[in-house]
Amino acid sequence: MEARIRDSYEFPTDLAEEADPRGALRWTVGVIATTAAALALTNAGAISGWAASFDPQPAVIPLVHAADGWDEATARLGLSTPHARMHKAWKHMEQARWSGGGPVVEQAALSEHAPGQDRALHE
Repeated sequence: MEARIRDSYEFPTDLAEEADPRGALRWTVGVIATTAAALALTNAGAISGWAASFDPQPAVIPLVHAADGWDEATARLGLSTPHARMHKAWKHMEQARWSGGGPVVEQAALSEHAPGQDRALHE
């Protein structure tokens, strides 16, 4: 029965009969390691902010110093520049005043309230 079910579907590629699960695990570990390295290199400011968010304790101090040092090292190499540019552009767009958007934005804000609150805001 299993052979009949397997043969009833047409696959776009031929699949290996016996797949090696270690290959999939190696691929997954490689993707996660590459992504973690890319984030550590290009977003060290987030690591520094994360370390600084802990309550001050003797065990945290070396972590904060290491994170700050890493942030400074990546900044010297220019690796934080893309993130800084995107953050600056985001903040600029966030504070932009769109022409003709005032009443629409106010109306959208009012529509998020309960129906009884709309009248109270206009009175």
